Amino acid sequence: MENMFRLQLPKTGSGTEEIQTRQSLLLIGANGAGKTRLGTWIESESPQKEKVHRISAQKSLSMPDNTTPKSIDKAEKELLYGHADAQDGNFWVYKQGHRWGRKPSTFLLNDYERLMVYLFSDHTEESAKYLSASKATADKVEPPITKLDLVKQVWEKVLPHRELILGGLRIQTCVKGDKDKAYSASEMSDGERVIFYLIGQCLAAPKDGIIIIDEPELHLHKSVQAPLWREIEGLRPDCLFVYMTHDVDFAASLHESKKIWLKSFDGLNWNWEIVNEIEGLPESLLIEVLGSRKPVAFVEGENGSYDTSLYRAVLSDYLVVPSGSCSQVIQLVKALKASEQLHHLDVFGIIDRDRRVDSEITTLQANGIYTLEVAEVENLFCVPEIIKVVSTRLARDPDADCQSSAEFVLNKINSELENQISLRVASEIKFRLNCFDEKSKGKDALHDALSSLYESINVDDLYNESEALFNQAVSENDYLLALRIYNRKSLARQLSNHLGLAHGELAEFVVRLANSENRLEIKNALKGYFGAFGEKIA
Repeated sequence: MENMFRLQLPKTGSGTEEIQTRQSLLLIGANGAGKTRLGTWIESESPQKEKVHRISAQKSLSMPDNTTPKSIDKAEKELLYGHADAQDGNFWVYKQGHRWGRKPSTFLLNDYERLMVYLFSDHTEESAKYLSASKATADKVEPPITKLDLVKQVWEKVLPHRELILGGLRIQTCVKGDKDKAYSASEMSDGERVIFYLIGQCLAAPKDGIIIIDEPELHLHKSVQAPLWREIEGLRPDCLFVYMTHDVDFAASLHESKKIWLKSFDGLNWNWEIVNEIEGLPESLLIEVLGSRKPVAFVEGENGSYDTSLYRAVLSDYLVVPSGSCSQVIQLVKALKASEQLHHLDVFGIIDRDRRVDSEITTLQANGIYTLEVAEVENLFCVPEIIKVVSTRLARDPDADCQSSAEFVLNKINSELENQISLRVASEIKFRLNCFDEKSKGKDALHDALSSLYESINVDDLYNESEALFNQAVSENDYLLALRIYNRKSLARQLSNHLGLAHGELAEFVVRLANSENRLEIKNALKGYFGAFGEKIA
């Protein structure tokens, strides 16, 4: 049966609160939320301080080539407490002065040599016991698996193309199976050395201890982070592992860990709470939101796209989270706002106008979901203000380029008028069908609700309204209205040629400007196209 671990955390004001878990604990918080200070408090002031072994983010990875073992008792105390003669019952005094240099939160830990001495001392001790036991009997004695053996096993499992060579009093490594090209410990990469260090430190922790790891992802490639820590946890099933990180990807990769959100630290008190699952919200996304100090804006699209890059440049004061389709944006915003735990967060959604009518836009805004003043986010690359900025930067005629762009777009609309009108009407019909009264009870009531909904949808009127709108844009040469109602994702690519750019280069050029010294000019040019949300853009 799995152990039930317990950790005492400080409550605001005074006292502690006990957290219980059968898994590891992961505390996630933004930079400045007090993670390291909390780790120091657990090690120095908590009721469990005698059981704590803390691995600092601030550490030297200078690995010695050779090691001289000593008595295991002295080697262990020197590693854990910083002094070979540390006395029972007074360990924190030694830790604070000798291990942490009286600066436990900021001191650069330089104990790699002590770790090596400890591991080789344990190896020597166990080897001596084995030799003595073998000499005392004619029966076969099973050789011990030392801590150094365990380090080698896990290190090679996490780095399957590398091999550790355990010499008498030194360690080398090589490409697996190529010992002729072995190199010394000091020549290992940062990743190779930190993996060795972390495994060894966790093996050295006290029995039934609490192992605190500050920034457990540091120097580790993402592909080995979670596998390494799962292997290390397997070596120490008696210990509670407490990870402290701001890395969202790492936090999400340890999906089995119990999560604690460290909100803030005012110098005296920590504000924290346990993270509970939220229906409809992936844990990785929940962690990303919790780990940020910024208000959150969910937008349509994917990471790496030009429109997402533009959103991030314009909404620089927000955590911009691309979330796929508009329905996903709406679902995520509603899920977060409905959560009792997170309802106080500033969470917004920004979606394309598409073919939405004013009634739908008003309903969405009441739920914190704002609609752009253009049909699609891609149309932001084509608005007059942006065309003029780009044209000026290219030493062209801004007015002529604006005129040329408008004529091109209006001609495109005119050439596909029936298709655009039909798509807009179909979208309106779909929206109205989604307004079916689900609260109707009984056969007759459901029939009446459906009949009423059907009768309220007049296709002729909807078609005529949309046709009039498109005809107005074309007949009045209303470029802004055209961008507001015209859905064509390739529009920015097609407009590139009208500005002397290669096909498809316009969006890339605008994003480049938005991330340069011209960012304010681009932001000001676009704020007005974010509708009511424009007031929230600094």
